[in-house]
Amino acid sequence: MKKLMTLIFSILLLVLSGCNNEDQTKENGLFYVANAGEGTISIIDPTTNKEVDKIELGTKQASHGIALSPDGQTIYSGTGFEGMSLIAINATTKEVENEISFDQGVHGIDIGPDGKYVYVSLNPGLGVNGGSLATMDTESFELVENVDTGNGPAHVAVSSSGKQVWVANVNDNSVSVIDTATNNVLKTIEVGEVPNEVAITPDEKFVFVANVESDLLSVIGTGSLEVIKTIEAGDGPHGVTVSPDGTEVWVSNNNSNDIYVIDTSTLTIKTIIPTGSYANHTAFSEDGKWVYVTNRESNDLVKIDQVTKEVTERILVGAEPHEISLENNVSTNSNSIEYTFLDEFAVEEESSDSSHERIEMVDSVSIEASHITKEEELKELNIVSKENIVFRLSLTTHSGNLSELGLEKAISLIDVEDNAYNPTEWIVESADAHHPSYIISFPQVDKLKSLNIDNLNNKKVVLDFSSM
Repeated sequence: MKKLMTLIFSILLLVLSGCNNEDQTKENGLFYVANAGEGTISIIDPTTNKEVDKIELGTKQASHGIALSPDGQTIYSGTGFEGMSLIAINATTKEVENEISFDQGVHGIDIGPDGKYVYVSLNPGLGVNGGSLATMDTESFELVENVDTGNGPAHVAVSSSGKQVWVANVNDNSVSVIDTATNNVLKTIEVGEVPNEVAITPDEKFVFVANVESDLLSVIGTGSLEVIKTIEAGDGPHGVTVSPDGTEVWVSNNNSNDIYVIDTSTLTIKTIIPTGSYANHTAFSEDGKWVYVTNRESNDLVKIDQVTKEVTERILVGAEPHEISLENNVSTNSNSIEYTFLDEFAVEEESSDSSHERIEMVDSVSIEASHITKEEELKELNIVSKENIVFRLSLTTHSGNLSELGLEKAISLIDVEDNAYNPTEWIVESADAHHPSYIISFPQVDKLKSLNIDNLNNKKVVLDFSSM
């Protein structure tokens, strides 16, 4: 009898221990950040405000999207344009449990509120039309449906009811809305230039679209599936999210390095919060008390008090941090909001013109070259300024893999006599697929004319520096 009681107690202890481990995984509050520039996932403990661990994906890139199952047991990540795969990772063991490969790059990732399906945007790459939304069964890890979207699908958002999935199509300035019951595209809607991310109000009445190149936020009514309002955001709005109670929209602006907090009822700016270099994506804690923002260039995450709108912590993460797993926490308990949509606001922008900087657009690629002249920065790079002309070259797209263009052999410096010079040194600052950055040294010349890229997606690019 004593042995039987001991056996029963042991079994009961094991069962309770298993339940407790799952409860702890749910309740410990850990969340995850996709580090696109180094192929890792940062694990963040919000109680200590520190990165407690990193998961290596085995690739140099990570997809920009990331999702966590509702029970906190499984992380869904991807290997971008390098590995072209979706990965399911056990949150406790940090081991890969499942992986499926595609023939296109994996960009956006989101999960339905019941955890049954993961939605993945598949992007064919730079200068290639097409793209689709893959629906994955989380139990079997098999492809259920693959629906054509607009060109270059980027980030994905699932409505709070799970009935709709919205996809931003960066290459044709549109968003697609898909009915999850039928897997049919209900409509593809024209918005601003280079729409990157979509956010849906918890009551599912409105959708907000961040348009990177036009510096605008498109507001779509879900009843009409039409753009009903366009409002000005900061410089380079890249990410957008709605607070759990539905009262605020937070827009992260790449180029102005800040967050615009917008009142959803009036569409007026409540405040602007400086964050860090290249504010990228934003997510709320489940209780709505804290807001986290990734900064793509400073490689950190800031924690903001939702009430005071003040940055309270800065957490170091990996290279090129993008989405935060908290983004797929969509509340259904929103306030009853009276959407008055008062007068549009405008924000006066400061001119960014500089004789040391040139920006060009080629198809969907933004090319920015800046002449580095500060001695302090050159010393940090271990470059002798008298012997070299040094540039920082940054490329940005939201479609395709820019890190494999072979720019080192395609770029040259041209002087006023049309002599061409090849780079003497090439430093990779970031190998991210969508946002690569390089430090390039050329021999010193008497008079600079231009930087030329002979073949960027079959086009020649000339960055004119003759006025320097």
